[in-house]
Amino acid sequence: MSIFPKRTIPGKTITIHWNFNTSHLNGTHLYPLVKIGVKDPKGNVTMLFEEHVIAFPDQKESKKESLQKLKYLNKNIPLLVLADYLEGSCKREKLVEILTNIQAGRHYYFTYTIPFDGPLGKYSLISEVHNNGNVKYSKTRLDDHFWVEKISLVNVTGKGKNRTAVICNHSEERTPIKIVRCSIDFNSHMETEIEAFEINSKETKTISISEEKVFLLYNEEREIVALTEEMPVYLIRNHEILSISKKNGLDCLMEKDRDGAYWLSPEAKNLWDKADGLLNKNSLSEKEKDVLKEMEEQGLIKQTRL
Repeated sequence: MSIFPKRTIPGKTITIHWNFNTSHLNGTHLYPLVKIGVKDPKGNVTMLFEEHVIAFPDQKESKKESLQKLKYLNKNIPLLVLADYLEGSCKREKLVEILTNIQAGRHYYFTYTIPFDGPLGKYSLISEVHNNGNVKYSKTRLDDHFWVEKISLVNVTGKGKNRTAVICNHSEERTPIKIVRCSIDFNSHMETEIEAFEINSKETKTISISEEKVFLLYNEEREIVALTEEMPVYLIRNHEILSISKKNGLDCLMEKDRDGAYWLSPEAKNLWDKADGLLNKNSLSEKEKDVLKEMEEQGLIKQTRL
């Protein structure tokens, strides 16, 4: 079985791939009861599939038949499924066998949405094939699990280079995180310093945030937490609008599906250039806030949060 993604957060949906391979059948069919489900960290089980699945024996080879005769319908196996089998000690041992039989198998895909109030931690997959009182389990069951995570900012203390952020891992499992410290010079050139490590179960940890902009990334870097005293509102220019600089020094913005254009004043052009997604709204002057209000009304600049 394969799970995508292997790390997620409450409220998100994961996809489960299950391969039912019966190429070994000879002279008889198989009609077992298949159970596919998810067990959360508290032991609660959600069944995703509980049905009988029929399989027929493979066709006997005939010397008179062409070797090019098709035996299976084409299976569009996602590359992520193939790549997933390369990970983990269990999957390396079974890789050759699985890849050999993958075209002969019947592939099923299930989705599971983690409740917003669902428990954090390790979720295990259930894969059972019941036939004549016997149960066959997944060959990759040692790796058939995923994690639900949550990292949050508790508070920020100190000032300037002595600032520190306190973060908390709410999960019962160790969780990989990445700290990105951003330094921006007078020419708007950004340099980053990156630190990646695991935070222990239920651990509260102190992070130095001497730089102005420091971010925490987790959940395979899909989730970002700004390590700052406030919950900042950032400004970002509308990337669906084309910016054009004329030879006469004037600048305009054009929407792709309209003929009209917006001619920018020097103040508006300055704000447009600065709205890179990391411009804190609270850092604007009163005059810039007036310009922002007009540009927001026209849909030129939007607000975003990390």
